Amino acid sequence: DSFESLIWTERSAAHGDFELKLYSTKESRARLQRGTCLAMNESMRGMVVETTENTVDADGKAMLTVKGRSFEKIFLDRIARGAMTNLTTEAKWVLTGTPGNIARKIVRDICITGTLDTDDIVPFLLEGSIFPEDTIPEPTDVVTIEVEPTTVYDALKNICDLYDLGFRIVRNYDTSQLYFDVYSGSNHTSSQTSLTPVIFSPELDNLQNTSELTTIATNKNVAYVFSPVGFEVVYPAGIDHDISGFDRQVLLVKADDITDTNPSVASALMIQKGKEELSKNRSMSAFDGEISQRGTYRYGIDYQLGDLIELRNSDGA
Repeated sequence: DSFESLIWTERSAAHGDFELKLYSTKESRARLQRGTCLAMNESMRGMVVETTENTVDADGKAMLTVKGRSFEKIFLDRIARGAMTNLTTEAKWVLTGTPGNIARKIVRDICITGTLDTDDIVPFLLEGSIFPEDTIPEPTDVVTIEVEPTTVYDALKNICDLYDLGFRIVRNYDTSQLYFDVYSGSNHTSSQTSLTPVIFSPELDNLQNTSELTTIATNKNVAYVFSPVGFEVVYPAGIDHDISGFDRQVLLVKADDITDTNPSVASALMIQKGKEELSKNRSMSAFDGEISQRGTYRYGIDYQLGDLIELRNSDGA
């Protein structure tokens, strides 16, 4: 009864945010200073107060609006760099491994170990997970990623968006421990039997105000990759290499940064570049709706961010 509204938004591969509106009193203004960390009993994420606004409405009621972002925003204040060197000595941070392990290494080196500077270490931050093990496997291909000088947040987001991974900082309840992990989620659809399926559908009365969209406007299924040392024709997984005619949709990729004179290395880099760009140009099928607050399943208990759940339209698709 001491606040008017709270919007608490959590995201899978990005920082979340919140907006809290409450009555402006001396006590509330003192308690919610900028930099204050907030927790909520139904969430394992934490938020940081960044903006406060005092207003008096037309009825003379004094209101305090408090806004901020989740703990993941700390990664915007850390630099992803292999060493404190000039750009001639080390223009990029070259990392090899699976995508998930590369993302973990970036955070481990910068924010947990403090490779660049021990003052960059994030207090209470540990590597690991307090969630059950994911059932959707992470990508296992070993790749080489060259990270331009950027923030840890942007480096993480680029990798996770490209390989369908999530990243999060969660609080281990009130133990003064924060856990960072990269995750792929669990399968809660009816196509598996290991976990309880989570199904939302208008026919089950737990999905309303639905909308459906399908498009191939941005789809590409072949990439011509040109670099200073050669070229490659790259196809995404599942596409016939003989695809032709109206079905053939070619994407031009200029890889000016690939200059390795070793043919096999250059070829591998161009193929990886082609696959990365093709992944950004796929056909899309979207089905959306609003879940009832009094629905069958509860977020955070029956399913988590990053999980694969099932939405059915009125045709059963």
